[in-house]
Amino acid sequence: MNGLGYDVAVVGAGMGGLATACLLAKAGRSVILVDRAPRAGGVCQSLVTDGFRFDIGATLLPGFGPGGPLATLCQRLGISVPIKECDPAFQVALPAHRVSLWATPAAWWREVRREFPDEETGWRALWSELESLAAERDRALREMPPLPPEGWGDRLRVWRVVTMGPASSAPTHAGGTLKRSMATSLRATMVRHGLGPGSQRVLDAVLWYLLLRDADACSTLEAAVALQRVRQGVVAVAGGMAALVEALVGRFQQDGGQLRLETPVARLLVEGHRVAGLVTGGGETIRARWLVANVPPDVLTGTLLPPRRGWWERRRAVDGPWQPTLVAQAMLLSVPEALLPSELSGHCFVVADPQRPAREENLVFIRTAPAVDEGQAPAGTRCLTVGRFVAPRPGGQDDAMASDLLEAVDRIVPGVASAMVFHRALAPAALAEAWGRPSAAARYSLDTREWLGERGLPHRLGWPGLLAVGEWTYPGRLICNVAEGAMRVADLISESA
Repeated sequence: MNGLGYDVAVVGAGMGGLATACLLAKAGRSVILVDRAPRAGGVCQSLVTDGFRFDIGATLLPGFGPGGPLATLCQRLGISVPIKECDPAFQVALPAHRVSLWATPAAWWREVRREFPDEETGWRALWSELESLAAERDRALREMPPLPPEGWGDRLRVWRVVTMGPASSAPTHAGGTLKRSMATSLRATMVRHGLGPGSQRVLDAVLWYLLLRDADACSTLEAAVALQRVRQGVVAVAGGMAALVEALVGRFQQDGGQLRLETPVARLLVEGHRVAGLVTGGGETIRARWLVANVPPDVLTGTLLPPRRGWWERRRAVDGPWQPTLVAQAMLLSVPEALLPSELSGHCFVVADPQRPAREENLVFIRTAPAVDEGQAPAGTRCLTVGRFVAPRPGGQDDAMASDLLEAVDRIVPGVASAMVFHRALAPAALAEAWGRPSAAARYSLDTREWLGERGLPHRLGWPGLLAVGEWTYPGRLICNVAEGAMRVADLISESA
């Protein structure tokens, strides 16, 4: 810190804020990172209770492959964490079907041939289209500014490439492919290729878990991008997500960063239409040349930023409403290892009704800690995190929620209710406290997805000195996307005078 304050103040020690702070501290900037929670990590949390360790937030980690965002982040920071590849990445359990989705698409065909033999041709045609779209998007990104675009010049470049097609495409490639794929739901594309309800539910389940949107709300391009991330490989971190968080915190402090936990922020400090720092809940003023916000959208727009003063005020973030539309429900289980099926994937999705979209109450996810992750449970037992994402509802329904989740687990692990070594339902308030976000919200009412199928709102919010990372720019549940955004924001600041 110098006489004028810090170079950068970061509000929110989730993965986006923590990664940004680490990169800037390593680049030699003076950085302070504040969070109201007692621990860093945000949704990347482990909960230790009665000798068991459960991951209770983000557990899916694509992006550690060569050139992936998480691999690049760790390389830039000079840190390493022990990882193990998870293949198959997912398993989807329908009442009459069980399909594993492998990192290599060719390995899917034996699953499709066994479960949906009459639809193999449609599956192959769909996958070929999604692969082509993902490749076309990669070509387009080489000719466009970083996403999301900032300013009319960048938006014009994006429009030209999306509408006309990238110049690097084959001469016979028709322009507008990306634009059409953004305007077409994945549901419509699956129907066009002849996929029946069962096949549709398989992809419904994966997309709902990754993006919190089903195939009706998800564009074909968005699905292609999300599935490409999975195809590039999914890993588990020994020690859980907390091990990655601890490595980042250690690097940040080693490079001189100041970490202030249990420090709520009351508001941002605005001087002359510029964000100049923050004011803590205790009344302390912390000045900084740059402020990076990694907080839920409703907190940023409804609490930290000053209200708009009139119609002429242009320096303001996007208006809401920012009410939560989806919240998380979760239960923690530990069961005898011998009870688990040998083919059980690290992430299993249970769909109760194959005739309904695999979403909300009709989709329960089961995350199984890897057997090689020593210390997650006493010998001979394994930890499971079970949950779903549903619309907010009145309290007092924890018993019904627990019953629903146990019923879903019983379809994969018969007899689980009588064999549990440990179990605990997490109330929404407990999740909200652990994650540092109101109502354990997992998605908000404003849709922010449509920059080439992935990005949301810009990092710049219209207030000089203020940038945003995290779910503001990367809606959905992929930590690798958040890391990618953190690297961009850190580079913007590092390159500034």
